[in-house]
Amino acid sequence: MRSVPDGPDTDPQLLAAARRAFAARQFRLSESTLPAAGDSPWLLAENDHFVVAVVAARSLEDLRVLEGQVAVALGDLLAATDLGPKRWDAYVVLLARSDAEQRGRPDVLDLEYNTRSLRRIVSLGVSETSVDEALAPFFALPQPPPGGLPSAYEELVEQLIVHGIERERAEAAVAMYRRSGSVSDS
Repeated sequence: MRSVPDGPDTDPQLLAAARRAFAARQFRLSESTLPAAGDSPWLLAENDHFVVAVVAARSLEDLRVLEGQVAVALGDLLAATDLGPKRWDAYVVLLARSDAEQRGRPDVLDLEYNTRSLRRIVSLGVSETSVDEALAPFFALPQPPPGGLPSAYEELVEQLIVHGIERERAEAAVAMYRRSGSVSDS
């Protein structure tokens, strides 16, 4: 959905998936547009802990255009609103459908680690089904299972079994490690 020639190519499906993810967790939502970016849409999600501005685009280059505009829009909103300490938990989330191979590049890291007035999260190679993962830092952790979480030692035994070690041998090795701090292969 290209709003203006040479403007950012936004991704309405990713933005809609973000809206659904935040709504499912009772965030207050509003939407607006970025006039300087060809009226590109952006989403504002807020709860008792966070203020999050989300833009979604097809590529990293489109995100670069949107980032500057949405950062200004969120900054202006924060300046006009008394949010108390929550003001320091304001984020810009940049979602792009493509360019997963660009993760970790110095220019992407520079964008993500730009913490001037707002924190940024850059998620590349995002699909509608992976938006929840990209937004996970803002969501409460699930409750542990009724019996509690397994111990790290129990998990280690299960991982050894998955990797081809017989249960008895895996349990013996973990028990030995717990007693002595090392495992002997005798």
